Amino acid sequence: MPVQKHKVFISYYHEDDQDFKNALLEANEDFNLFDDYSVHEDEINDEGLTSEQIRRIIRDKYMQEATVLVLLCGQNTKRRKHIDWEIHTAMYDSDTNPKMGILVINLPNINQSMIACGNNEEQIMGSQIHWTTLNKDKSYLQSHYSYLPNRIITNIARDDVSISIVDWDVIANDANKLIELVDNAFNRRKTNNYDHSEPLRKNNN
Repeated sequence: MPVQKHKVFISYYHEDDQDFKNALLEANEDFNLFDDYSVHEDEINDEGLTSEQIRRIIRDKYMQEATVLVLLCGQNTKRRKHIDWEIHTAMYDSDTNPKMGILVINLPNINQSMIACGNNEEQIMGSQIHWTTLNKDKSYLQSHYSYLPNRIITNIARDDVSISIVDWDVIANDANKLIELVDNAFNRRKTNNYDHSEPLRKNNN
């Protein structure tokens, strides 16, 4: 049975990683998988807005009915405030749109470590890899996944949240693997009990 296609919001740092987004869309063009709702850098003026107002603008105007957030993670991703806003928004239920599943794709310009949620994802990412039980200690995660946005690390540390991390090379030339991982993220979205208590990032640093 074919895997259901899902509406995907691609979160990424436009200045550094636009080529990867373009390659992702081009590779999956025939699958009609992605709807591009990405917010352009500095498109939202957050002056005087509360965190709740920012979240609602992103969700209701840009993310709309997207059900999975795909985070393209490079060297400077974690420093960008608009990416933190998008991740934060994906973790909420709104009046019209439920919270989203999240899939992280490591870009080649960082030291990469993959996380598979379940045996089927281990097979997708590479059966030859020696997989070990994930250490959920937050300080360990901050050390071993120092390139990740802190909001992602906070939630990976939770036992009631599943977020997979896959290397770009795994999915770059195999759209079927990407589709399966997106489908898995979609199926986990309702059971993920995200921690979105951290305040929104206000600066790019």
